[in-house]
Amino acid sequence: MRLSGEFIAESTGGDLLIGSGLCAEGGASIDSRTAGAAEVFFAIAGPRFDGHDYLAHAIERGVAGLVVRADRRADALRAEAANPGRVFIVAVEDTEAALARTAAAWVEVLSPIVIAVTGSVGKTTTKDLVRAVASSGLSTLATAGNRNNRLGLSLTCLRLVPSHDVLVVEMGMNHAGEIADLCRIARPRVGIVTTVAPVHLEGLGTLDAVAAAKAELVQALPPHGTAILNADDPRVLAMRSATAAHVLTFGTAADADVRVVGVDLDSDGRPTVAFEIAGARHTTRLALVGAHHALNAAAAVAAGLTIGVDPSEACLAMSSVTPGRHRMEVVSAGTIRVLDDCYNASPKSLQAALEVLSAMTAGRRVAILGDMLELGDATEEAHLEAGRAAARAGVGLLIAVGRQAALVRRAAVEAGVPSGQAFEAPDAIAAGTVAQAVVQARDTVLVKGSRGVGLEHVVEGLAARFKQGVSESGN
Repeated sequence: MRLSGEFIAESTGGDLLIGSGLCAEGGASIDSRTAGAAEVFFAIAGPRFDGHDYLAHAIERGVAGLVVRADRRADALRAEAANPGRVFIVAVEDTEAALARTAAAWVEVLSPIVIAVTGSVGKTTTKDLVRAVASSGLSTLATAGNRNNRLGLSLTCLRLVPSHDVLVVEMGMNHAGEIADLCRIARPRVGIVTTVAPVHLEGLGTLDAVAAAKAELVQALPPHGTAILNADDPRVLAMRSATAAHVLTFGTAADADVRVVGVDLDSDGRPTVAFEIAGARHTTRLALVGAHHALNAAAAVAAGLTIGVDPSEACLAMSSVTPGRHRMEVVSAGTIRVLDDCYNASPKSLQAALEVLSAMTAGRRVAILGDMLELGDATEEAHLEAGRAAARAGVGLLIAVGRQAALVRRAAVEAGVPSGQAFEAPDAIAAGTVAQAVVQARDTVLVKGSRGVGLEHVVEGLAARFKQGVSESGN
């Protein structure tokens, strides 16, 4: 199979204007700046840029084809005329919809086993663990990073080649119906739900609404498929009634199919996890930081069972998975240690991060905590609880960052953090200035907040201040 202009036109109901017989070999792109040779360039209009304004640049970068809106066909033909014979051009009504339809058709034709992962927290790490497990025995393609929306999923699907046996995808959402839409692009045979937690409450309102949105994944599974559900989360476990597929469970519950029966942390917070499966015991030592990854690993072992990967092989494969960028990376910066977990934050993930900090040995515990966004009516209580949780974790120095900083600081001080060691900062730049002034040698520093707060600047500043080191995780 080759991704030709004819295939795209047929998949989308579009018109092949020029380039019969030409094919793309490298997948697809929506950014002319990074478009690669032999990719298809889908010209999508975004809030700041319109891909139709960069068609000539895409051709100069060596793309094999252009997919354009019908009312911009003249622009595409002019760009092609300057470089004749190099690209095919398909005109469609809606280029974003065309990208999704092409991806869905490509997945249907190549027919890999699709394993989809969703959940309020843990889905990217679980996806990475599943990819490692599947790759131990089968040719596997997985979502890069956390490209888990409609555009990212479609681009991932178009990287499939006929030799791939398994496609592992992450599915995110912030409104009802989004996961159902993603499941129409990459129809899953295996669906994993990690947790239901207070995330995206601003758009969805309640935890039950979050659960209903996540359940769209298991509802999309075929009867011969498998739903892999967290037995420790009542809302996730209840999804077993929403699917006709076979159900496998994971967790610490006594009746979980993949049961976590032991978690031991080393001095850097990395867990050795013991599982019990059908009466047999299996163990893995993860390069990830935090006891909470035991459940993510259990979900990955369960996914391996569905595609014939022996649990012992799965445990070995998972041991090589390292943290994603800004996802609880342990960074050695001269005389301090930084737990860089600033990619995102929710009440549940913040609690897990503080538990990791609490378990770390040596030095003073420092927490630099940014706002948790999109919590709606739960915002105030969530940030008050963040302060209380910091105190319970034994934090000796707190820097609260963002609009909710006063709430976090107040609750932390009330719960026992010394007032003279609790600071507020309006933004990441100010927090970085405070941190460089008050963090001391041999401190262990947790940096955690929602992506929009930009706390990576604090990590960078601390690394520079304390003579930047290298990530212990190898990233």
